[in-house]
Amino acid sequence: MSCILRMKELQKEFTGTEKKIAKYILENPSAVSKHNAASLGDICQASAASIIRFSKKIGYKGFSEFKIALAAEVGKMGSEEDEIYEAVKKQDTTKEIIQKIGQGNIQAIADTLQILDEEQIEKAIRELSEAKQIAIFGVGASGLVAQDFAHKLMRIGKNVVIYSDSHSQLAAAVHLKTGDVAFGISHSGKSLETHKCLQKAKENGATVISLTKYGHNPISQLADIPIYVAGEEKNLRTAAIVSRIAQLTVIDILFIGIAKQDFSHISEVIQSTRLMVEPFKL
Repeated sequence: MSCILRMKELQKEFTGTEKKIAKYILENPSAVSKHNAASLGDICQASAASIIRFSKKIGYKGFSEFKIALAAEVGKMGSEEDEIYEAVKKQDTTKEIIQKIGQGNIQAIADTLQILDEEQIEKAIRELSEAKQIAIFGVGASGLVAQDFAHKLMRIGKNVVIYSDSHSQLAAAVHLKTGDVAFGISHSGKSLETHKCLQKAKENGATVISLTKYGHNPISQLADIPIYVAGEEKNLRTAAIVSRIAQLTVIDILFIGIAKQDFSHISEVIQSTRLMVEPFKL
């Protein structure tokens, strides 16, 4: 996974000192290779030990390993802009809006593919394929992604439960049990309604799968199988744009993974549902 992406996604978990270190590195990535832990610490007003702890926190054995990974990443960036995606501004032209949103979505998918854990994806596919019942939970924009997943699973004959009303979601969670799957979608990982649904389902013995942003959050920590997406929401004007496309990408991966388990049968089921709605097309 990109070390720059790790720093961006873990910002809220950093201490004050770690935020200063991350800020300097993100603003001056090509300069880091010139330093050792002590000299970088002097610039960031931190100790050498803090630099080493920071490197370990974002997944490296030490500063040397982190520095090598960062240098390799900076080399791949070449002459590209450090910031491929930025928020749309009031004065932007239509062409600029097209480029910013398009590039942002492309980057969110590319970053998500870097952080997806193949083992967790395989576990999720297995649990979803074998589940007696699948309940999907999500509110707001994540609720729209939940509906898309439910529609896909319904088309291949899965027993799916989904409600847009949070009270109905809570009622559905109460009835889940061992052998069922509770799938919760929340980019922040902090949606209270979704957390309560997953918590109750887990208490009853259901397997909990979560789809959240990268990093520790209440929902991913509750899950038996946490799945993460990238997609940094910059502000309210672009809220849920990049996170939604990242979530939908994972949903498509899971759906195809489930479908291929029994492809010949599922192909027939999909064909049947297609024929059923054909008379309603102009």
